[in-house]
Amino acid sequence: MCFVEENKQNPKQITPPDYIHFLLRPMNPEPSYKTACGGTIRDPEKYPSAVYRGERVYFCTLACLRAFEQAPDAFMRGEIEHPTESD
Repeated sequence: MCFVEENKQNPKQITPPDYIHFLLRPMNPEPSYKTACGGTIRDPEKYPSAVYRGERVYFCTLACLRAFEQAPDAFMRGEIEHPTESD
């Protein structure tokens, strides 16, 4: 977003200060949640989940959840490959 100076023979674009972008962003953005495999979801009730070390974690597919259930610590460290099949 740029502003143009008025009343000049050669108008010049002016980039607004950073606070303008802050003021123009939505006041209540829809929350998003990270999945255990690094994705982002908006509606967690539609995705499989499990509790890991006292926190709820979400998975993009049931296959991801099943891989997590086999080895939770290894899955969370990224040592388990993301499953390609869906469940």
